[in-house]
Amino acid sequence: MAFVRVKRINNKEYAYLVANSWTGSGPRQKVAKYLGRVIRPEKAKNEGLAGFLGLTSDSETASWLQKSCFREIAAALVMLELENHNCGGNGLKTNAEKAEFLDEKGKNVVFAINDGFLCSHTAKKLLEYDAEQAAADYSGYSLADSLTAAGIAVDKDVFISLFGKMQAVATAKEQEGAAKGAFKDFYY
Repeated sequence: MAFVRVKRINNKEYAYLVANSWTGSGPRQKVAKYLGRVIRPEKAKNEGLAGFLGLTSDSETASWLQKSCFREIAAALVMLELENHNCGGNGLKTNAEKAEFLDEKGKNVVFAINDGFLCSHTAKKLLEYDAEQAAADYSGYSLADSLTAAGIAVDKDVFISLFGKMQAVATAKEQEGAAKGAFKDFYY
Protein backbone atom coordinates (compact mmCIF):
# COMPACT_ATOMS: atom_id res chain seq x y z
CA MET A 1 0.00 0.00 0.00
CA ALA A 2 1.55 3.27 -1.11
CA PHE A 3 0.70 6.70 0.21
CA VAL A 4 1.85 10.30 -0.12
CA ARG A 5 4.17 11.69 2.52
CA VAL A 6 5.07 15.38 2.78
CA LYS A 7 8.54 16.42 3.93
CA ARG A 8 9.52 19.96 4.87
CA ILE A 9 12.96 20.98 3.62
CA ASN A 10 14.17 24.59 4.06
CA ASN A 11 10.60 25.75 4.81
CA LYS A 12 9.29 24.26 1.55
CA GLU A 13 7.14 21.17 1.31
CA TYR A 14 7.84 18.28 -1.04
CA ALA A 15 5.71 15.18 -1.64
CA TYR A 16 6.96 11.62 -1.97
CA LEU A 17 5.21 8.36 -2.72
CA VAL A 18 6.06 6.00 0.14
CA ALA A 19 5.53 2.24 0.16
CA ASN A 20 5.33 0.01 3.23
CA SER A 21 7.03 -3.37 3.34
CA TRP A 22 7.37 -6.02 6.01
CA THR A 23 10.74 -7.42 6.99
CA GLY A 24 11.89 -9.81 9.69
CA SER A 25 12.61 -6.75 11.84
CA GLY A 26 9.12 -5.29 11.35
CA PRO A 27 7.55 -2.75 9.00
CA ARG A 28 9.76 -0.49 6.90
CA GLN A 29 8.96 2.45 4.67
CA LYS A 30 10.72 3.19 1.43
CA VAL A 31 10.40 6.22 -0.82
CA ALA A 32 9.16 4.88 -4.14
CA LYS A 33 8.98 8.14 -6.08
CA TYR A 34 9.42 11.89 -5.79
CA LEU A 35 6.12 13.56 -6.72
CA GLY A 36 6.96 17.28 -6.62
CA ARG A 37 6.73 20.50 -4.63
CA VAL A 38 3.55 20.85 -2.58
CA ILE A 39 1.24 23.80 -3.20
CA ARG A 40 -1.58 24.42 -0.74
CA PRO A 41 -4.18 26.54 -2.55
CA GLU A 42 -7.13 27.98 -0.66
CA LYS A 43 -10.59 27.01 -1.79
CA ALA A 44 -11.92 30.01 -3.71
CA LYS A 45 -15.40 28.73 -4.57
CA ASN A 46 -17.65 25.75 -4.08
CA GLU A 47 -19.10 25.16 -7.53
CA GLY A 48 -20.67 21.80 -8.31
CA LEU A 49 -20.16 19.67 -11.40
CA ALA A 50 -23.40 20.83 -13.05
CA GLY A 51 -22.51 24.50 -12.66
CA PHE A 52 -18.95 23.89 -13.86
CA LEU A 53 -20.23 22.16 -17.01
CA GLY A 54 -22.98 24.76 -17.57
CA LEU A 55 -25.80 22.27 -17.06
CA THR A 56 -28.97 23.88 -15.76
CA SER A 57 -31.09 20.97 -14.55
CA ASP A 58 -30.71 17.65 -12.76
CA SER A 59 -31.95 15.82 -15.86
CA GLU A 60 -29.24 17.45 -18.01
CA THR A 61 -26.63 16.45 -15.45
CA ALA A 62 -27.94 12.88 -15.31
CA SER A 63 -27.94 12.71 -19.11
CA TRP A 64 -24.35 14.00 -19.32
CA LEU A 65 -23.21 11.47 -16.70
CA GLN A 66 -24.94 8.65 -18.56
CA LYS A 67 -23.50 9.45 -22.00
CA SER A 68 -19.96 10.30 -20.83
CA CYS A 69 -17.28 7.69 -20.32
CA PHE A 70 -15.66 7.18 -16.92
CA ARG A 71 -12.39 8.86 -17.89
CA GLU A 72 -14.22 11.94 -19.20
CA ILE A 73 -16.19 12.30 -15.95
CA ALA A 74 -13.07 11.80 -13.82
CA ALA A 75 -11.16 14.43 -15.85
CA ALA A 76 -14.06 16.87 -15.43
CA LEU A 77 -13.99 16.29 -11.65
CA VAL A 78 -10.24 16.99 -11.58
CA MET A 79 -10.70 20.19 -13.61
CA LEU A 80 -13.55 21.23 -11.29
CA GLU A 81 -11.35 20.92 -8.19
CA LEU A 82 -8.55 22.83 -9.89
CA GLU A 83 -11.03 25.57 -10.81
CA ASN A 84 -12.55 25.67 -7.31
CA HIS A 85 -9.06 26.18 -5.86
CA ASN A 86 -7.84 28.66 -8.54
CA CYS A 87 -4.94 26.38 -9.48
CA GLY A 88 -4.65 27.57 -13.07
CA GLY A 89 -2.80 30.81 -12.40
CA ASN A 90 0.68 31.84 -11.24
CA GLY A 91 2.40 30.16 -14.19
CA LEU A 92 1.06 26.71 -13.30
CA LYS A 93 0.26 24.40 -16.21
CA THR A 94 -2.45 21.84 -15.55
CA ASN A 95 -3.79 19.19 -17.89
CA ALA A 96 -6.36 16.90 -16.29
CA GLU A 97 -6.71 14.57 -19.30
CA LYS A 98 -2.97 13.81 -19.32
CA ALA A 99 -2.62 14.05 -15.52
CA GLU A 100 0.11 16.69 -15.78
CA PHE A 101 0.54 19.38 -13.14
CA LEU A 102 3.61 21.55 -13.72
CA ASP A 103 5.04 24.80 -12.38
CA GLU A 104 6.46 27.62 -14.50
CA LYS A 105 9.77 25.73 -14.83
CA GLY A 106 8.10 22.54 -16.05
CA LYS A 107 8.61 20.64 -12.77
CA ASN A 108 5.91 18.49 -11.20
CA VAL A 109 3.76 20.01 -8.47
CA VAL A 110 1.36 18.48 -5.97
CA PHE A 111 -1.82 20.28 -4.92
CA ALA A 112 -2.79 19.62 -1.30
CA ILE A 113 -6.58 20.02 -1.51
CA ASN A 114 -9.55 18.58 0.40
CA ASP A 115 -7.38 16.37 2.64
CA GLY A 116 -5.80 14.72 -0.42
CA PHE A 117 -2.98 15.29 -2.86
CA LEU A 118 -3.73 15.98 -6.52
CA CYS A 119 -0.63 15.11 -8.54
CA SER A 120 0.25 13.12 -11.62
CA HIS A 121 0.34 9.86 -9.63
CA THR A 122 -3.07 10.18 -7.92
CA ALA A 123 -4.73 11.63 -11.04
CA LYS A 124 -3.45 8.73 -13.18
CA LYS A 125 -4.66 6.24 -10.58
CA LEU A 126 -8.12 7.80 -10.80
CA LEU A 127 -8.20 8.19 -14.59
CA GLU A 128 -6.98 4.62 -15.13
CA TYR A 129 -9.50 3.01 -12.79
CA ASP A 130 -10.73 0.16 -14.97
CA ALA A 131 -13.26 -2.64 -15.24
CA GLU A 132 -10.98 -5.19 -13.55
CA GLN A 133 -10.71 -2.98 -10.47
CA ALA A 134 -14.47 -2.36 -10.58
CA ALA A 135 -15.18 -6.11 -10.66
CA ALA A 136 -13.18 -6.58 -7.46
CA ASP A 137 -14.53 -3.34 -5.93
CA TYR A 138 -18.07 -4.46 -5.10
CA SER A 139 -18.40 -1.92 -2.26
CA GLY A 140 -16.96 1.12 -4.06
CA TYR A 141 -14.12 1.48 -1.58
CA SER A 142 -11.32 1.45 -4.18
CA LEU A 143 -13.05 4.12 -6.29
CA ALA A 144 -13.74 6.26 -3.21
CA ASP A 145 -10.12 5.85 -2.12
CA SER A 146 -8.87 6.96 -5.55
CA LEU A 147 -11.09 10.04 -5.43
CA THR A 148 -10.21 11.10 -1.89
CA ALA A 149 -6.48 10.39 -2.33
CA ALA A 150 -6.55 12.86 -5.24
CA GLY A 151 -8.43 15.42 -3.14
CA ILE A 152 -11.57 15.21 -5.28
CA ALA A 153 -14.79 16.05 -3.45
CA VAL A 154 -17.68 14.31 -5.21
CA ASP A 155 -21.42 14.70 -4.74
CA LYS A 156 -23.20 11.51 -3.73
CA ASP A 157 -25.19 11.32 -6.98
CA VAL A 158 -22.07 11.70 -9.13
CA PHE A 159 -20.25 9.00 -7.15
CA ILE A 160 -23.18 6.61 -7.55
CA SER A 161 -23.23 7.28 -11.30
CA LEU A 162 -19.47 6.70 -11.58
CA PHE A 163 -19.60 3.51 -9.56
CA GLY A 164 -22.64 2.21 -11.45
CA LYS A 165 -20.97 2.97 -14.79
CA MET A 166 -17.86 0.99 -13.86
CA GLN A 167 -19.86 -1.89 -12.41
CA ALA A 168 -21.84 -2.11 -15.68
CA VAL A 169 -18.60 -2.25 -17.69
CA ALA A 170 -17.20 -4.93 -15.38
CA THR A 171 -20.40 -7.01 -15.62
CA ALA A 172 -20.41 -6.74 -19.42
CA LYS A 173 -16.77 -7.91 -19.58
CA GLU A 174 -17.54 -10.84 -17.27
CA GLN A 175 -20.51 -11.88 -19.43
CA GLU A 176 -18.42 -11.56 -22.59
CA GLY A 177 -15.74 -13.78 -21.06
CA ALA A 178 -18.33 -16.32 -19.95
CA ALA A 179 -19.87 -16.41 -23.43
CA LYS A 180 -16.46 -17.04 -25.02
CA GLY A 181 -15.79 -19.78 -22.47
CA ALA A 182 -19.13 -21.47 -23.16
CA PHE A 183 -18.29 -22.00 -26.83
CA LYS A 184 -14.68 -22.87 -26.24
CA ASP A 185 -15.28 -26.66 -26.07
CA PHE A 186 -18.06 -26.79 -28.64
CA TYR A 187 -17.29 -29.01 -31.62
CA TYR A 188 -19.20 -29.46 -34.87
